[in-house]
Amino acid sequence: MAQTGKGNLCGKMGKILPITLPPNKDLFESLKTACKENGIRYAAILSTVGSLHQLTVETVIASKDSKTGTGRSPRKVIPGPLQLMSLEGIIYETDKGEMDAHVHGLFADPDGKIHSGHLAEGGSPIATRLVTVLGEITGVKVVERLDKESGHLVVSAEPL
Repeated sequence: MAQTGKGNLCGKMGKILPITLPPNKDLFESLKTACKENGIRYAAILSTVGSLHQLTVETVIASKDSKTGTGRSPRKVIPGPLQLMSLEGIIYETDKGEMDAHVHGLFADPDGKIHSGHLAEGGSPIATRLVTVLGEITGVKVVERLDKESGHLVVSAEPL
């Protein structure tokens, strides 16, 4: 497994997928569906604009029970509408071979207040539309595994 600073693997950019995701569907699930429908197994979110009806996120919190001193907050639901300001993340596979995603976002409510965090699956329905550009990652596997040292799930590149 590739570790930061220790034998990182270099993949390549494959297909570039500009796509409009449908309204009233969950953002998280829509990203995975778009990849599946277009034969993409691993991807990076390159650019995104759009809006959500609501946002469901988790944020980093201090945790005395964690080896790293951090954990995730309970899910927070932020009512919308919300304008997407920035979205980044990766589509990868779990150690069981299932497609998953790790997505972080920055959103503004109608009063201009900023909300951000790790998007939780199933709680962020797209409003009017959401346009994204996904970049396929080829030449490596992108896999999430439990890191025994930290006790957290970690995504890294592995040889095919």
